[in-house]
Amino acid sequence: MTTPQRVRTALRRQQPDRVPVFTFLNPYTPTWQGDDPSYAEVLAACREHGDTVYDFYFPSGPIYSAAVPARQSRPLGDGQVEHTLLTPAGPLTSVTRADWRGGGTVKRWITQPEDVERLLSIPYEPIRPDLSEVQATQQCLADQAIGQLTFNDPICIAGLVDEMTMAIWTREQRPLLRRVLDLACERLLEELRYCLEAGLGPLYYFNGPEYALPPLMSPADFEEFVVHYDTQLVRLIHQYPGTQVIIHCHGRVSRFLERFAAIGTDGLNVLEPPPLGDTELADAKARIGDRVCLIGNIQYDDLARGTPDQVDELVQQAMAAGAPGGGFILCPCAAPYERPLPPRAAANLIRYLEAARRWGSY
Repeated sequence: MTTPQRVRTALRRQQPDRVPVFTFLNPYTPTWQGDDPSYAEVLAACREHGDTVYDFYFPSGPIYSAAVPARQSRPLGDGQVEHTLLTPAGPLTSVTRADWRGGGTVKRWITQPEDVERLLSIPYEPIRPDLSEVQATQQCLADQAIGQLTFNDPICIAGLVDEMTMAIWTREQRPLLRRVLDLACERLLEELRYCLEAGLGPLYYFNGPEYALPPLMSPADFEEFVVHYDTQLVRLIHQYPGTQVIIHCHGRVSRFLERFAAIGTDGLNVLEPPPLGDTELADAKARIGDRVCLIGNIQYDDLARGTPDQVDELVQQAMAAGAPGGGFILCPCAAPYERPLPPRAAANLIRYLEAARRWGSY
């Protein structure tokens, strides 16, 4: 099987020729990892043993609007920079400071209810990026990689709002929060139609539900702010033949597994195991494995810092719990992020890919 055939079979909860194995790395198109020599051997192993996703991250703009008001920036000292959007209803500000990743957020754009009114005063223009290059790349990689479009779902406005502020607003500003999420969903559905009509995919990938998990929000909040909206997104996507959906969620998701299944998603990742998460793969398989393809669930730190034998054991355990009957994709809970990649992490990623091929055959 080719990678697209293998992944799509797994997402249908069926058995492909072997368990697909992801690393979140793409050895076929330009990436920063491809420019870093420390990743060279890992990328070669991805080509030989792994299954690659060609991902296009759809630009979200201010709540899925292409209109961006005038912007100003000024240094504040200590490496901090204040950024200002001059909206029709007044200025919106954020503060960033460079860190090991290249940039970190000190203050989000929205901290007060009046900031929401300023955000919503920005004129709405649908986002219409030129998709021709994405289409051409997907066609070029038709046998090597499966095409995927990644979006932030409505609750992922946490990129604009501090997650603690948003959690407080579920009690103090609930109508305002619901108003923003309604608008985000409405606009997101339009962007999805644009991509679906262009024939992109077949995978559609959503980030965000982790912002609505306890302790930040309650199960009732999860129902209202994730299930309500994401069900609409999945329903639209499934109207187009051959499309499939993956929802990404870190955190302690075990008590919400059935609610993710109710959304109608084809796949769920990253299914973090204890102690950082609470999802036992065998338990998830028994509860929703007939409805959802399970994608995970090896913590990246365990993978990057363990011994070779520990890497083998992690892969064997995941395969034993997730692979039977199909509907499983092996992947770490995060992408490699170090610059440069430490030699142990590089060797262990290669060991992970080799072990997946050894233990993943049906």
